[in-house]
Amino acid sequence: MKYKIEIELFEEHQTVNFYTLRFQDEATEVDKFLDQFPEGCEYNEDIDIIIKWIEQIGERGALECYFRTEGKIVDRVCAIPIETASLRLYVIRLTENIVILGNGGIKSSATYNEDPVLSAYVTILQEVDYHIRTRIKKGQISIYQKKLFGNLTFQLKINL
Repeated sequence: MKYKIEIELFEEHQTVNFYTLRFQDEATEVDKFLDQFPEGCEYNEDIDIIIKWIEQIGERGALECYFRTEGKIVDRVCAIPIETASLRLYVIRLTENIVILGNGGIKSSATYNEDPVLSAYVTILQEVDYHIRTRIKKGQISIYQKKLFGNLTFQLKINL
């Protein structure tokens, strides 16, 4: 099935702009992630850790050492936090100044591939990363400092 998805600015920080994904007529992916774990739930500490990582990355830059490599060698899909936690938030580390926040959830298996929900979130980010790379090569998307410019709307053919 085809889905329309847009990349939109989520938060601007000193060194990094955080973008996120939005499927047509839905909440953003990062908002869906946060909504899964409301204030007072058993994962409060994990959410606080992820928020602290986002703030730290925003101030210091999206250095590779702040991310857990996920996905495949050919893509830029990562997860935060890198420390032990029950939750994973999947992202695309586009540059040291641009991170695209996706969705995530409870890590209950050794790898994301073993969990159909987490695997679906990673697959979406892999597809988006592929389309971004293709459009950058074609000159349809450009990056300047911590901003993305160009056609940031995609039609993804994915099985959800």
